[in-house]
Amino acid sequence: MANSRHRQESMPNVASTHRNPPMILRPFTLQSLVPLLCVCICSSVQAQGELDAIRRELEQLRTRVTALEQSNHVLRSTLEVDRLVVRKELIVSDTGSIWEKGFDRHQIPRGIYARSLFDGPGGLWVRSRLIKCEVDDPFDDRFHAIERDGRIRSVAGHISWNVWAGDAWRQVAIVQGEALEPTEMPAERWDGDNHPGRLRFQSFRPHHGEPLTDALLGQGKMSLGGGGFGGGGLPLPQQVLELWGGSLRQNLVAAPSAPRVARHDASGRHTYTLVAVGADGALSTPSPEARADGYALLDWDSVPGGDAYIVIRDGVRVAGPLRKEGSVKRWRDPLLREP
Repeated sequence: MANSRHRQESMPNVASTHRNPPMILRPFTLQSLVPLLCVCICSSVQAQGELDAIRRELEQLRTRVTALEQSNHVLRSTLEVDRLVVRKELIVSDTGSIWEKGFDRHQIPRGIYARSLFDGPGGLWVRSRLIKCEVDDPFDDRFHAIERDGRIRSVAGHISWNVWAGDAWRQVAIVQGEALEPTEMPAERWDGDNHPGRLRFQSFRPHHGEPLTDALLGQGKMSLGGGGFGGGGLPLPQQVLELWGGSLRQNLVAAPSAPRVARHDASGRHTYTLVAVGADGALSTPSPEARADGYALLDWDSVPGGDAYIVIRDGVRVAGPLRKEGSVKRWRDPLLREP
C-alpha cells in the first residue's frame, strides 16, 4: 500500500500539463507585418473603389433625375406626339373641372370636353367661340348620318338654338337639312350623282311643345307660312315662291324723326336733316329739321327697313350712307370744335 501511494505521488499530472501548455514568445519583426499591411492596403483600395463607384452612380442618378424634372416641366406646358388616342374623355380646362362651377346641370364646359361612347352618348362641348378656318380652300362643315343597315337616313341632322327652361335646355328654333321625300325621289334612284335635298326652318310657337315648319327652301323653290311637320303641315312648294296662310305686304322705308342735338359748339346757326336708305338703295322722305346753334353731335333712332342713313346739313349732303349698330345712332359733325 505504501509503495502504491508513492507511485501515485511520483507520477506527473499529465492532464494538467496538456491543458495549460507553456506560451512561447517569438521576436517581433517588420517582416511579420508585411502580409497584414498588404491585406489592409488592399482592403482600403477596394473600399475606396467601391465608394467611387457609388459616387458615380449617385451622380448619374442625380443627372437622370434633373433631366426627368426638366422633361416633366416641359410636359406640363407642351406635349408633342404623332398620335393621341383618348379612349374615354378629353378635358381642356384651366381648373381641371369639366363644367363651369355652378353650371354642372347646364353642362357648360370650362373649356373643351370630349367623350367617347364608353358609357352612353358621346359628344363635344366647347366653351366660348368655335372658330373653324381654312387656307387656300373653301371652309367645309358637314353633317353625316346613316342607318346601321346602310340605308339612307333622309334627315341627316339639324342645328338648334336653345334656352334653359324647366330645368332643361329647350329648343326655340331649328334649321334642318333633309333629303327629298320618297314620293319625289325613290330611294332606288339615289346614287353618287343624284342626291337632292332641301332646308326646313322651324320654330316653337307659344304654348306648343312641338316645332312647326315656317319655311321650306330648296330646288329653287320656297314655301313660306305656318304648319306642322311633314305632309300635314306646310306644303312642299310647286312654284318659285308660295305663301300659305297669309299675304304679301310691301312696306316702304319710313322717314326718320328729326335728329336730336346732343351738343354743339355755338359757332352759328345750322340745320340738320336725315334720310333713311333701304337695303335696295331706295331713299325715304327727309326727316324734319333739327336746328343747332353751331356744328353738332347728333343722335337719332333707327327706323324699320332703314339699312343706312344720310346726313344733310343746311340742305347739303355731308355724310352717308352711314351704317351704325344699335337702336340709337350717333354722328359727330367733322367741323364740330371741342370745348
